[in-house]
Amino acid sequence: MTANKQEVLESEIQQNKLQVEVIPFILLLIALFALSITGILVKFSLSEMSINVTLFNRSWIAAVIFALWNGVYQLRTQQSDEPFIPQQRYQVRDYALLLGASLAYMLGRLLWTWSLTQTSIANANVLGGLSPVFTTLGGWLLFKQLFDRKFLIGMALAILGAVVLGLDDLLTSENSLVGDFAALGCAVLYAVTYLILEYLRSKFSVETVLMWRCLVGSVLTLPLVLIYEDQILPISLSSWLIVFSLAIVCEALGHGLTVYSLKSFSSTFVLIVFLLDPVIAATLAWILFSESLSLLNLVGFAVIIGGIYLAKTGKGADKDRSSEVGKIEEQDVISTEPGL
Repeated sequence: MTANKQEVLESEIQQNKLQVEVIPFILLLIALFALSITGILVKFSLSEMSINVTLFNRSWIAAVIFALWNGVYQLRTQQSDEPFIPQQRYQVRDYALLLGASLAYMLGRLLWTWSLTQTSIANANVLGGLSPVFTTLGGWLLFKQLFDRKFLIGMALAILGAVVLGLDDLLTSENSLVGDFAALGCAVLYAVTYLILEYLRSKFSVETVLMWRCLVGSVLTLPLVLIYEDQILPISLSSWLIVFSLAIVCEALGHGLTVYSLKSFSSTFVLIVFLLDPVIAATLAWILFSESLSLLNLVGFAVIIGGIYLAKTGKGADKDRSSEVGKIEEQDVISTEPGL
């Protein structure tokens, strides 16, 4: 009987580890793949409308999706037979941080888009990919997060791999300090965004966070559309399909799973994994547009993947889950005591 209970205990521990480690990582990779499609969809959209029109329509459509998602969830909660759980009270600071994260993200997106007109794509990608450095510093200073040597080496390798991917363009590009500083500012703003979202993840639901962010995005891009563009909405069926795809696949699926993953992983690790974005984008471009992959690209891919593996197995990637496993062990140990 004791042997059977021991087997049950080990099975429950393995299942718990699967739920809190393997499944969240798979969902994060799905989010990465969904976000990697963004560049391809935007490339198609630019043939029919400007980037400002694309961003505005993508934002307001996604905001409607998340509002409906939130409304359905609230309705199902009210009609459910499960015991009612009182909603926690939010402080003004929580809403201020949520607004700040939304502003930081949208300003970072606009800043990175503008940096592409001032510097090379390689410089923008490399400097914009330095967000993990700033989230590491922010997590250590603000949240007292600890990162071991293995994690930091993995982060450095992943960033080095991203540099290798753009090395050809970096060597031939004419640097523009204004564009480079814009891309670096984008990295800082993204780091601020994910640090705030990591803190707020335990307070707000995924749909609430993203609804706010998309609403802020709509408000920020609407004046740009009204002032500089001749059209506000898409004018063809294909352009409508593109912006709906951006809203559903990239915002709802990609960013939705990203914010969800912050419940399991640190913001630094999430951004390290996102350094794989050019890997997936280059692979899709090779499949869809027959773009060539050089040996340097393959070396960069391998270095990024190796860095992510080191970071994942080091201290600083996962949130502290030992308490959850400990609860299972404690409950089963108590149940195996004589007379219980």
